[in-house]
Amino acid sequence: MSAACFRLADLTAGYGDRKVLRGLTADLPSGRFTALIGPNGSGKSTLLRTMAGLLPYGGGLTLLGREVRGVSRRQFGRLVGVVPQHFRPLYPFSVWEVIGMGRLPHRGFPARPLNAEDEALIEAAAERVGVRSLLSRDVTSLSGGEAQRAVLACVLVQDPPVLLLDEPTSALDPHQAARVLGLLRELAREGRTVAAAVHDVNAALPFIDDYLALKEGRFCSQGPVEALDGRVLESLYGAPFLSYRSERGDVMWRALCE
Repeated sequence: MSAACFRLADLTAGYGDRKVLRGLTADLPSGRFTALIGPNGSGKSTLLRTMAGLLPYGGGLTLLGREVRGVSRRQFGRLVGVVPQHFRPLYPFSVWEVIGMGRLPHRGFPARPLNAEDEALIEAAAERVGVRSLLSRDVTSLSGGEAQRAVLACVLVQDPPVLLLDEPTSALDPHQAARVLGLLRELAREGRTVAAAVHDVNAALPFIDDYLALKEGRFCSQGPVEALDGRVLESLYGAPFLSYRSERGDVMWRALCE
């Protein structure tokens, strides 16, 4: 069993007086790809924001044995990479410049210029996510899917041991979605800890190791992907599910209309 990367102990969080997460307890193991699943409004994005140190919380939340609220932002930048669901650039940076921002936690203060190693990392990350041909483009001119992949490349050059992603395939076509999910699986196999909120459970199933199922701000189920079955899905989404096998032999699930 892998050691815990994140440990949640009776975790609560929300926005002002509105509590969204209610008493969550779980371990996210290191070096595995964990999917956060659940209906809209269940708390997936709030949980990711809390794990990213962006929201105040009650209870316990540790990252690699350290309470998250006690980790400085610079230290967090070296440890955790975050990919938001929507990336809305306000300034016309080039894709190269956006990806290069991932090196900021490693460049000191004041930031030194990018060196040859940084530039090689930018090229490699752009190639890995399929945006190398876009490096000179104005990021404000990109499609949603292209911008999403550029942000993922930025996180890759940041080189953190932990990646948190909110609906990383929401703006991607099926081919690019499978490519990104496959990349996240590769990163987990390389030893990184990956946690992602996913909307399309079937698309994620062939790639993930574990799941956390959220409903109304509480965990209703969690475990290895092999334990995710129709009973769990029905309790989560309020509809019966029928299993079937894809042409590749993967177990898939289809919601049944009542």
